Amino acid sequence: MLPKTLSIQTRFIAGIAMAASILVVLIGWYWTAREERALTLALQARADRTTQLVARGFAGPIWNLDTAAMSTLLDAVMADPEVHEVEVSALGVDAEPMRRRRDQLLVEPLERRTDILHQAAPQAQPAPVGRARLVFSREPVLAALNQTRLLVASLLAAVLAAVMITSYWLVHRLVARPVAALGALAQRVAGGELGATLPVEREDEIGTLTHRFNSMSAQLQRSAEGLRLSEARYRSLFENATEGIFQADGRGRLLGLNRALAQLLGFTRPSEALAGRLSLRRLVRVEPAEFRRIARALARHRVLQQVPMLVGTLDGRELWIELSVHIVAAAEEGLRIEGMVSDITQRRLAEQELTQHRDHLEELVAERTLELNQAKLRAEGANQSKSRFLATMSHEFRTPLNAILGFAQLLQMDGSLSQAQSGKINLIRDSGEHLLSLISDLLDMASIEAGKVRLMPAAVDLRGLLEVACDSVRLRAEEKRLQFRVELDPELPTRVRIDGQRLRQVVLNLLSNAVKFTDQGWISLSARVVARGTGSVRLRLEVADSGIGIGAEPLERLFQPFEQVSDASRRDGGTGLGLSISQQLMRLMDSQIEVRTTPGQGSCFSFEVELPLQS
Repeated sequence: MLPKTLSIQTRFIAGIAMAASILVVLIGWYWTAREERALTLALQARADRTTQLVARGFAGPIWNLDTAAMSTLLDAVMADPEVHEVEVSALGVDAEPMRRRRDQLLVEPLERRTDILHQAAPQAQPAPVGRARLVFSREPVLAALNQTRLLVASLLAAVLAAVMITSYWLVHRLVARPVAALGALAQRVAGGELGATLPVEREDEIGTLTHRFNSMSAQLQRSAEGLRLSEARYRSLFENATEGIFQADGRGRLLGLNRALAQLLGFTRPSEALAGRLSLRRLVRVEPAEFRRIARALARHRVLQQVPMLVGTLDGRELWIELSVHIVAAAEEGLRIEGMVSDITQRRLAEQELTQHRDHLEELVAERTLELNQAKLRAEGANQSKSRFLATMSHEFRTPLNAILGFAQLLQMDGSLSQAQSGKINLIRDSGEHLLSLISDLLDMASIEAGKVRLMPAAVDLRGLLEVACDSVRLRAEEKRLQFRVELDPELPTRVRIDGQRLRQVVLNLLSNAVKFTDQGWISLSARVVARGTGSVRLRLEVADSGIGIGAEPLERLFQPFEQVSDASRRDGGTGLGLSISQQLMRLMDSQIEVRTTPGQGSCFSFEVELPLQS
């Protein structure tokens, strides 16, 4: 109900005064009403008593018709200030009633009427002899009520004055002054004095508000410092960027540019470019069609990325630039154009040179490709010739060798030969078998390199295959007095599906090398099941010896063709193809031979292979 322009202090004091006034008025009304009721009841009680006294006092004089006594009694009754009028009349007597009356005007008079009774004898019934009417005035009661109302009004005024004074002092001290101080602090902060604070006088609501104002001021100071630093970093980035940066309004008029763009366009300082408020189109020379194309694309897409352009500067130079530009909606300035310009003149020249080199390189590549195709055809022809040669030589070598070995075996069966002749025939047979082994290794390596080796899996007795391989080298091991250990896992499957000839070739080659490079001690072959599946088994084979071992440097070329890592005394009769062929064969079986060796202590060659079970 109060005007909104009044201060909080005025409205607060007015509210307290209104509440106190209502409270005092209610108390005063209750007090006055109670006092009025008490005075009225007391007046009625006095009126009743006076009426009874008049009825008893006037009985005798009326009976005796003693008017003098009646007049004296009337004067005595009127002596009471509350009695305004008294009237007494005798029954049965033709006479005017006797009355006394005051002249003042009554307000809400109190009237009492009663019969006057007289008892002639003690035993007789009282009989009415007259009537009395009394009118009492309420002026004393009203005067007392007025005094009470005056007292209440005085108390109300005193309470209101005390409440208003106390409220004003408390509000001014506890609210108005701290709020005014906070207002002054807000004015200081708004005026730029960021970080200004106010001491907290009390830890109440105003104190909490002061804490928050101080925190807000400190936060504003930190934010302003961060904003200044950010603006400084942005300004430094803008001014010191190696790429040209510019801003223009929606009509293309230049608003700002950095030093790199000004120098790129032939100006010493950015202020020289901004002096004439030139438009972007007048700042450089661009073909009208190219300018309209870029303007339409920018209006449609609102952003363009890395658009190459050929422009001319005001000082007559031609530059290739790369333009990246976008449109920004500014609240106060409307549309604004921001962009970045890169000088790509050197890159365009390099691209032109690269194009020329590329064209030349394509010619060179075409020539080289033709040469390579011709070389490929020659190589394929040579490879076919080699294959035909190997096939022919395989037949031509093996046919006479088989005849030599066959006749040697027939001669060994002749019992008429002397011991010297038998030794020579054995030498012929051993040499032939060795030569046949070398030819087989060479042909296998050639077939592997040509990619013509194919595995031929079949059902194989695994345990029998391993025993046959061991029997092939057991005699040579016994001749060198070597201990030959064979450890076959009892869980080895009976029959598996694999190319048995190639697996035996690998195992036999490893066992032969173990015997060859072990002078004393032992050699061993172990085969054990590593894992068993539903239809297959994974087998690990190891060939170990206590021979000469292999050094770290020769170990790196151990599996290369025609490499022999032993000393010269042990190379006689070998080609260095055995391990290479064995490794290639194991790779065809999805496995690989691994080596653990220590010079002077021996070696261990091992591999794992997955073998399907054959029922």
